[in-house]
Amino acid sequence: MLIGGTVVVLVFLGFVWMSHNKDVLRKLKKQYPTTFVLAIMLSSYFLISYLGDVMVFMFGITLPLLLMFVHASLRLRNIQNKLQNKMEGIGLKKTPMGFILDALEQQEDSINKLADYISKVKE
Repeated sequence: MLIGGTVVVLVFLGFVWMSHNKDVLRKLKKQYPTTFVLAIMLSSYFLISYLGDVMVFMFGITLPLLLMFVHASLRLRNIQNKLQNKMEGIGLKKTPMGFILDALEQQEDSINKLADYISKVKE
C-alpha cells in the first residue's frame, strides 16, 4: 500500500511540475483539462500494475478522487455556495478541493462549462 500511495503522489507531482515547466503541456492542460486528470489516473494505474498487486489500493485512491470531481461538478449552486466561492476566489478561504484544483490549474470557468454541458445533456 505504501508503494501504491507513493506512486500516486509522485505521478501527480510529476505531472504538475511538468505542466508548470513545459509550455506544450501547459497549453494542453488548458485546452483539455479532463484529459490531463485522466492521464494522471491512467499513468498511476499502469505504474502500479507494473510494480505489483496493489491495484486495489489504486482504486481505493482514484475512485474517491473521481467521485469527488464528479460531485464538485454536479452539486447545486445556492447563495451560500456562491458566497463561499467568492471568498475562495479572493483568497480569504481555501478548501481542500481548492488546493487540488489550483495544483491542476482547473479554473472555475472550465468546471462551469462542464456543468453546463451536463445540464444540457440531462434536458
